[in-house]
Amino acid sequence: MTFLAAINDFLTYMSSVRSYSDHTIEAYRRDLEQFYTFSCEYFNKDVVTLHEIDKVTLRHFLGMLTEAKYSARSAARKLASLKSFFKYCLKREWIEKNPAYFIKSPKIPRTLPTVLSKEQTRKLFQNIDVHDFITARDAAILELFYASGIRLSELVNLRLKDIQFRNKLISVLGKGNKQRLLPLGRMSQEALKVYLHYYEQEFEKPGNDDPLFVSRLGKNISVRNVRLRVEKYLKEVSNGAKKNSPHVLRHSFATHLLDEGADLESVRMMLGHESLSTTQIYTHVKMERLKEAYTKAHPRADKKKKENQ
Repeated sequence: MTFLAAINDFLTYMSSVRSYSDHTIEAYRRDLEQFYTFSCEYFNKDVVTLHEIDKVTLRHFLGMLTEAKYSARSAARKLASLKSFFKYCLKREWIEKNPAYFIKSPKIPRTLPTVLSKEQTRKLFQNIDVHDFITARDAAILELFYASGIRLSELVNLRLKDIQFRNKLISVLGKGNKQRLLPLGRMSQEALKVYLHYYEQEFEKPGNDDPLFVSRLGKNISVRNVRLRVEKYLKEVSNGAKKNSPHVLRHSFATHLLDEGADLESVRMMLGHESLSTTQIYTHVKMERLKEAYTKAHPRADKKKKENQ
């Protein structure tokens, strides 16, 4: 098995068997092909075999990434791609040992997710003047992001049949082709009904298998379109925050739930996280917010005061 053929076989497996998204598959492809190109230069060869790769090669690859000013997060992701790839090769018995097994991932500095305050969230929905198909669609999209915490990729793949108005539920197909049911709150139900009213006026009554959210041309709305529309509304209320992506609403959903007493396991299930450790980042957000409130309000807090003497 050649190196490039192994990459293609691995990507086919991740797509057809593991049901990874096209976006994830392309990220894997870029990472693995970049490593192969590096390996050819490293060994000064036109073709490199799987058996020639060892842990020294991988460490030099990580060193190259550092010299090229890649972030620790990008380097860690590329190493994760290589670890998955060589684990697959070992399982298929194309190699005798996994050269990436003992390679440690670069330490990634912890950054807390950007979260809207409850006041900013209130303004976000107050600012939307629903008067036509586009504004009704945008309002419904924002409501669903905040009310359910779904991912951008999950939202654009929703079909009308996924909305269960009677049961007040929404069915979401997440990562790894795993399905989960989420509560559909009153505000998001109302926003969806208004949107569907304008939908029927603009086009015709959608079928159960039709995309839930469509563009002004009636086509399945794109990831880019949703991202741009959400960013537009978030910038109006985020007070100059650097991040204004749809993921901010997902982060806000989780953080506000915890603020109101929801348990971490329930939030994990709603977000579709595999591991509870992934969800725990929101407990750090909550703690930072508590610290800020304490510092501002408590008379014994360690506050910097200007002395007027």
